[in-house]
Amino acid sequence: MAFALGQPLPDGTRPSSIGSLTPGEVSFIQSSPPGSDTKTIIDHVMSRIGSTEDGGRLCIVGKNIQSLKSRLWEGITPMSDQRWQEKGLHLDENFALACQQLSGVLAVFEYLNQQQVRDNLRETFNLIHEHWQTLDAQLAQRRAQAGEDPISVADLWPIYMASHYKMMTQHAHHWVTKHVNALRAPMMQGLLDHQSPNEGTGVPDATQWKLMDGLHVLLEISVRADYCIMIPMEGYKGYKAPPRGSGPAEMYVADLAQRGKAYSQRVKALSHQIMFEKAMFGNLGGGRPTQTSGESWRESAMEQLEAQDKIRQELRGDSSGSIPQEHWITESLALIRLAEKDNTPTDRGLAIYRLTHEQSDSEWNEFVQKLEAHISNWGQGQPGSDTIKPQLKLHWIDGKEHGLAEGDIEAVKKHFNELVDSDKENANDSESGSDESTLPLTLQQSAFLAVDSASFASYTTDTYEATTSEFLPSDFAGFVLAVDPSFDPKEGPSRPDESPGFNGQMRVLGSLVWGDLYALLVSQSAALEDLWPLARHHPNQVYVGPTAPLEVHKWLSQNAIRWNFLRETLQYAKRKLGW
Repeated sequence: MAFALGQPLPDGTRPSSIGSLTPGEVSFIQSSPPGSDTKTIIDHVMSRIGSTEDGGRLCIVGKNIQSLKSRLWEGITPMSDQRWQEKGLHLDENFALACQQLSGVLAVFEYLNQQQVRDNLRETFNLIHEHWQTLDAQLAQRRAQAGEDPISVADLWPIYMASHYKMMTQHAHHWVTKHVNALRAPMMQGLLDHQSPNEGTGVPDATQWKLMDGLHVLLEISVRADYCIMIPMEGYKGYKAPPRGSGPAEMYVADLAQRGKAYSQRVKALSHQIMFEKAMFGNLGGGRPTQTSGESWRESAMEQLEAQDKIRQELRGDSSGSIPQEHWITESLALIRLAEKDNTPTDRGLAIYRLTHEQSDSEWNEFVQKLEAHISNWGQGQPGSDTIKPQLKLHWIDGKEHGLAEGDIEAVKKHFNELVDSDKENANDSESGSDESTLPLTLQQSAFLAVDSASFASYTTDTYEATTSEFLPSDFAGFVLAVDPSFDPKEGPSRPDESPGFNGQMRVLGSLVWGDLYALLVSQSAALEDLWPLARHHPNQVYVGPTAPLEVHKWLSQNAIRWNFLRETLQYAKRKLGW
């Protein structure tokens, strides 16, 4: 609807030839069509997107895939470059974990490319298209009476969704390809640098085997990324497909298996052709110079990559351009510019409560410096982060000044909700000429932060550090408590089968507050309840971003050992006491 009212497409552009609705025409969207039930057009549209009224096209999928899909759908980076480095995924010892993180993105698009899911997406799109056509009929009548040029929201719908899919797939493909290339570079150099004791035998040694095996894994991931990270739009009403590339027709079909087979065969055939041509050229020139085994295997890998680059160009077009900033940043900046015009607070942010008071002033001030430095250290590898960083701020509230005890989260939630309501009233009074001041920033209302004794200890002691070298140290850094102010403990989670044990709050790494948690909240991609399943198996139940099966397996193993130890300790104590 923002696009229909004149805002840019998800990629930040807007064709000059496209018209837009007027603000006065919004009332048609919020009205009931003639001769229909009492539901408005926008209600009909909203009900098509996974509501309880129309849930027939929803699919059950693993929470790890669903949560990552929510990020990718909004063009949010799967994992920032900064977080990738913090986790050490660029290091050789974490290669398997890095590959699992990359494969997680592929799993999302393999899911979206399953025939049933493709059919569901297309049907949902087409049903919404019909509702826009109903709207168009009303708009046409009004504009004809006013002597204005006609406009079709139904025509804007495929333009918008094509741009949305393009933004989504470009972000994901760029992210996977960039990290594959970064992981591959030291391996290719390693083949050249390594002096094999088996030189001249034609048999690779253990190091060469490991390097070539790693290169093969990365090639598999990048090939799958090329043909998998896309969402075909055949059958979407009003969609006009662009001309396809010069490759075989099977490479452009909607069926993922058929597309993948055609792509893989094309890469294999072209790499053999390149290899043959280079061999022939070498023979015509008097033969290739003597190569070491490492040079030979590296050259073979380069021939495969050369072939893949050409086929990628055929299938995906030019993918070398820069990726636009994340969509949530674009939308946030648009709201900030609007606030500037209205002379209202332009800063956005999160409320953060101090709920622990056992520290001296110097201890607390030192902690705050550590926390704010950790929280503000984000954005590397997230396009557009520099433009929004200065506008994102924490709003500190001392719980003691308001009579809020550390463990009384319900009282803190009540205070937060009253604060938000009061700010809305003051804003309305300000518009009416009142001198009452509002908050110095616009707060995110779906969550707030709190510093309890555990949060303080996570930054000032080793209590919450990794207990084994099997864990990634960066997953055990300082954290804060994130709280859902609307959570009712009597009702519990809205989907207890998906988020068992969620109690309305969750620990989150400080460095993930803005680029991860806030990004998901402000884009409405996920609530705390949706993120809890990714935190519940962490030994300290901390949200550390997207997880991979290997690290979750290690957490579960450690948790099992911990509980076995506690159980045995308890049994020993009972025996000693004669219970």
